[in-house]
Amino acid sequence: MTVRTRSLRFLSALFMAVVSISMAMSANPADIEKGETVSLIPEFHGAVRPRWEIDTETGESRFMVRWARFTVDGKVATALGYFIQVDFCDRGTFKVNDAYAKLNVTKGLILQAGQFRMPFGTEPFMAPQNYVFANRSFMGKQMCNYRKVGAKLTYTVPVSVPVTLEAGVFNAGGTGSQDSWSKSYAGSGRVTLTLGDVKICGGVMDIIPDATRIMLYDIGATWSRGNWRAAAEYMNEHYTGGVHKDAHSWAAWGDYGHDAKLGIFNRWSVQARYDGMSRQWNGITDAEDNPGRHRVTLGATLSYRYKKVFADLILNYEKYHYFHGYTAPTGQSDKAVLELAVRF
Repeated sequence: MTVRTRSLRFLSALFMAVVSISMAMSANPADIEKGETVSLIPEFHGAVRPRWEIDTETGESRFMVRWARFTVDGKVATALGYFIQVDFCDRGTFKVNDAYAKLNVTKGLILQAGQFRMPFGTEPFMAPQNYVFANRSFMGKQMCNYRKVGAKLTYTVPVSVPVTLEAGVFNAGGTGSQDSWSKSYAGSGRVTLTLGDVKICGGVMDIIPDATRIMLYDIGATWSRGNWRAAAEYMNEHYTGGVHKDAHSWAAWGDYGHDAKLGIFNRWSVQARYDGMSRQWNGITDAEDNPGRHRVTLGATLSYRYKKVFADLILNYEKYHYFHGYTAPTGQSDKAVLELAVRF
């Protein structure tokens, strides 16, 4: 049995298991929505992250609006909600990131349909308002950064140890054009297990169903207690047929913070991260592969927090090392980043 066949069977089995569970349970809207409210007035949230960064090797620098992301969400019926998210300025580009509806089919089971991030990974699934560092890891930015159009089911198993199952099926193509017809689909699924302060997540993704099918496998864990947070994750990218060598990516980070009174700021924190990836085929030509490298990031953050409003002044220094003598272009080597991240 090939890797592709095993992975597709896993995704199909996970998806069908969630469907079977939902059919076996009786839908009781009163149970689903007990204590919840419905309003036609949407909620608005956003994250704006302007920055200044300098390549410490060349001395070149720039200002940038990395994200100006806004969301609109709400519940329009007892079991029906929606979510829309756009980037008004992603390095100068406007993008629609998410647009989907959610239906609480029965207690613990949610059907989600539309355009959104495929359920896979831990760090790749984080939104900009939750980023610990100014820049994402190589894993979250280049190894696994996929939004597609499709549907997924999420089921939280009612047991003493919380387990969440997610499985989705999506168009094979990207989100830019949704008019194409195809006999193939992309898919992904993940399982999240919560053990006290620790969350363990594992999954599989099938992203390009054509002659060079790409399968990804992921395992990761996060931990949080008091003023401490930490996470570690590993991801493997496999090209069926052996047309390219597997790519590997890893990331581990820690964060410690404490409440304080420093002028307007009421919290400080320090961070450290080690991440890297091996050479990765970019899906076009070997000459344009993403190079293998690793990086150490050190950071310090001053935060202002008031109710649902957050402002973080982030200073990061990134130290790069490329494999096989690769010479990095400006902006892809050692650099410092100063960013003001505002969330509301």
